[in-house]
Amino acid sequence: MNDKIMSAKEAVERFIKPGCHIAFGGFTILRRPMTIAREIVRQDIGDLFVTMNGGTLVEEMLAGAGLIKWLESTYLGLEGGMPVAYAIRKCIEEGVIELVEDYSNWSFAQRTLAGRLGLPFMPCMGDLGSDLIEYDTFGKAGLRQANEDGTPKHFGIPPAKYHIIDDPFDGFGLRPSYFRSGEDSTGNKTNFYRTGRKSAKYTGEEGVKVLLVPPLKPEVSVIRAQRAAIDGTVRIEGLIGPDFDQGLCGKTLIVECERICPADELRMAPEHNQIAAHFVDAIVMQPYGGYPTAVPNYYDYDYSWFRKYTEAVNKGSLEDVKAFWLDHVNSVDDWDYLEKNVGYDKLFSLRADHNYHYNPNLDRFAK
Repeated sequence: MNDKIMSAKEAVERFIKPGCHIAFGGFTILRRPMTIAREIVRQDIGDLFVTMNGGTLVEEMLAGAGLIKWLESTYLGLEGGMPVAYAIRKCIEEGVIELVEDYSNWSFAQRTLAGRLGLPFMPCMGDLGSDLIEYDTFGKAGLRQANEDGTPKHFGIPPAKYHIIDDPFDGFGLRPSYFRSGEDSTGNKTNFYRTGRKSAKYTGEEGVKVLLVPPLKPEVSVIRAQRAAIDGTVRIEGLIGPDFDQGLCGKTLIVECERICPADELRMAPEHNQIAAHFVDAIVMQPYGGYPTAVPNYYDYDYSWFRKYTEAVNKGSLEDVKAFWLDHVNSVDDWDYLEKNVGYDKLFSLRADHNYHYNPNLDRFAK
């Protein structure tokens, strides 16, 4: 299995090409795969179709470098004083990012689950009644139509954004529910219909509505884990977020990690492992490679970086933003980047306390 272990440079050269449909793991500022993302910028691979659930830092960097063509997202904010990530907003306003498709975090998570399980769809109710259903950017652009030979316009874009049906079980599974011993006390409050407020909206028939979402099928998924065994087994610690499902719903999986370990180390507690070796195509070891985001049990996020980034690019032109990012990642590799652009003193100051899994002494609002 040693042929799976490679540098970020080799992994990007082998698996990520111009126009690639790529899904990046992590969630907001937690365990983002920054090593692969920085290498994409170094290699200037553009026209990307980028997908994310609860992202933005990776996508902000790729947008700032002018490399994103289409964006499928759930969140466009950036911690550190940016309600909307600046480079992404500017790229959308000026047409550099041509199309943006939006889902909620939950409906997107259901899409990744459908993709992992190989199912045609997954049910979801959270987006019902929202404007997300009305806005179909990919559909308006004609990308959901099939070609004359029946093949899709794009293999990562389903023929419909959503489909709404009447629940064939008439709300039987909704909670809270009644049991012989009385009502249950679940915190899951899906049963809006129990009071008789059914609707004919969407389908024209009176009933309980269920929204179906299509599977997510990116060409490449990239996630960051704390440990990967030499055979490719992956263990993610702390909040997993979308990474388990999203990592397995694509054609190719790249795992960047803090440490490569012997397979026996992870076999000692196999119930804590999430991804089996045969799903993994590339393993890239880069300690501190998730910087400036946090990797639980290893290091915390660097909030000062986000504040400084806001100050550096806010109100600047796209040319200014691009210049910032190209200069920021201008290095041979991530070791070079971390040593020159961050420094070991900063990295070591972020190290997690093993009693807390993060750094409780970190000043999260320092400039």
